Amino acid sequence: MTKILIANRGEIAIRIITAATELGLKTVAVYSDNQDKSHCLSSHESIKLKNSLSFLDPQQIIDAAKSVNATAIHPGYGFLSESTDLANKCKEFGILFIGPSATCISSVGDKVSARQVATAAGVPVIPGTEESISTPEQVFDFANQFGYPIMLKARDGGGGRGIRMVHNAEEVPEFLKRCMNESPSKQVFIEKAVTGAKHIEVQIIGDNYGNVIHLFERDCSIQRRYQKILEVAPCPCLSPQLRNNIHQAAIQLAKHIQYNSAGTVEFLVRPDVNKFYFLEVNPRIQVEHTISEQITHVDIVQTQIRVALGESLQTLGLLQDSIQPNRLVSIQARVVAENPLNNNMLSVGKINAVQFPRGHGIRVDTWIQTGCVVLPTFDSLLAKIIVTGQSYKDALSKLNRALQDTAIDGIETNIQFLIAVISDRTFMGDELSHVHIKSLEEKMDHLISATVLLGNPRHKKLEFGSLGSASTVSTSATPSSVQFKPGDAFNIEISNSDTKLVESVHSLQIDSISTNNFPDVFVAQIQTSFPSIQNPVSIALTRKSAIGSSSTLRRKANPRFPTDIGSPVTGMVVEINVKEGDVVTLGQQLFVMSAMKMETVIQASITGTVKTIYATENDLIDGGDIVVELTKDSKL
Repeated sequence: MTKILIANRGEIAIRIITAATELGLKTVAVYSDNQDKSHCLSSHESIKLKNSLSFLDPQQIIDAAKSVNATAIHPGYGFLSESTDLANKCKEFGILFIGPSATCISSVGDKVSARQVATAAGVPVIPGTEESISTPEQVFDFANQFGYPIMLKARDGGGGRGIRMVHNAEEVPEFLKRCMNESPSKQVFIEKAVTGAKHIEVQIIGDNYGNVIHLFERDCSIQRRYQKILEVAPCPCLSPQLRNNIHQAAIQLAKHIQYNSAGTVEFLVRPDVNKFYFLEVNPRIQVEHTISEQITHVDIVQTQIRVALGESLQTLGLLQDSIQPNRLVSIQARVVAENPLNNNMLSVGKINAVQFPRGHGIRVDTWIQTGCVVLPTFDSLLAKIIVTGQSYKDALSKLNRALQDTAIDGIETNIQFLIAVISDRTFMGDELSHVHIKSLEEKMDHLISATVLLGNPRHKKLEFGSLGSASTVSTSATPSSVQFKPGDAFNIEISNSDTKLVESVHSLQIDSISTNNFPDVFVAQIQTSFPSIQNPVSIALTRKSAIGSSSTLRRKANPRFPTDIGSPVTGMVVEINVKEGDVVTLGQQLFVMSAMKMETVIQASITGTVKTIYATENDLIDGGDIVVELTKDSKL
């Protein structure tokens, strides 16, 4: 019997396990952390990898498969899903790789070679370089020929990583460096930027007998920093001719390389001028495959498995003329562990309770449940809320209700931001005809303000469990705040841990409270009995997540002090650009953080002198931790 090892985690691992089990196949899940095993619960077997980096090591995946006598490997998406090395090693060891051939992956997995393939297949491409570039001078030469804005792109980037739009020559050195750092191969190429374009992708499936079909298109234009947030299938605003031309271009390219699995061909589209350009091919299953499944009733993951096992699309009854969207519209919203009100800072910690919606036309793909722990090691995707309606308007209404009925306690999420986005009819109305890749970012200030007005959703429904089942909702969740009040006083005892002797006792009394969301945030003015402190003083308590070394406890940057420069994200310090004693100016680059393989540059908020640096390169630190402390010099 076929036994499939799923070389992935989270919701896509569960999706693959479910599809394979329904086909009567055995499944093996892999994990690297005992706190991240929820995707293993539905598999027949599970095996622990050495560490999180094992997900990126083809040989370790092969060894794991051999140890449990797995006959096939499904890579899901991300990690090794576009690895020719893994595909070739599977062939070498007699293990079936559930995905396109290594030849297909190598021809389109690299964005520059994919451009060459598209040109050879007669598909229109954007002007760009045919080789990697590495110096600002090469960028300047391209810009002199084609003009700004231009796009710098990692040849092997993905998920928004390694992409920067450059508007002028001053941005080139920094943006080129960021793109190269975010590229696994450190290779970058250039394309002329197509402004005002929609991001349209076509779902394709090929078999090993030369057959290729499409499952219509998805509009993925609602993005932040080139990361998708909401996707719609089919695109509501394409003309019949333009829609058909895009479909045929995708099929043309797929047949040109004899594509033999599930995949996606992506395009930049200007419906207003009836033009489209090839963007890239993703030779794997996509996060947003769900909405294509909903409008066509085709199980893409099962089809991917059955094609790999040798069945043809014809025997599966998948003929192009027989596949129709049935006038349905499906929308997917990505719920992530990020705080949109704080520069999308990654949120980690234990999930105390969770509630998801249910009802006709609602599907939820997720890996989380009460008691799960969100780690900083992997991406921030928690769940995909998918709705299907009879029209775009109907689907939007369903999604609004579904998000209102979704609640996750213990970490920050983007749920309220998603509600703000779909509630903005000036943005989401008009069947998305005016929405392009940069539209969301152009409305970000307005949408953030709308998110703030919606308030904090935490515990709104979880306290009563009105819609959730007993398996997902904890009715005894920790209250969202403690009712501290002015006048409350507390004693603090400081003792020697060895002798247990109390060395001093001090008191503090609350004068006034500005924020009371304990244990996450508590900000107040207090009086203390500490003799060295001039009263009153402010106190700010914030929850500290344990992601760094257990021996290192960093203090939080105080938001009231512009001299405290903290990390806006949870992640790794990849660069420290100053040293103690340096004089820095407002806006000067101080350090660089890497989170989810994307880099964030942190700049000085004032002019001053570097007093203390609290971290070194490669340190893993929590969002909000202080990294650089400045002193403000009035003479500067």
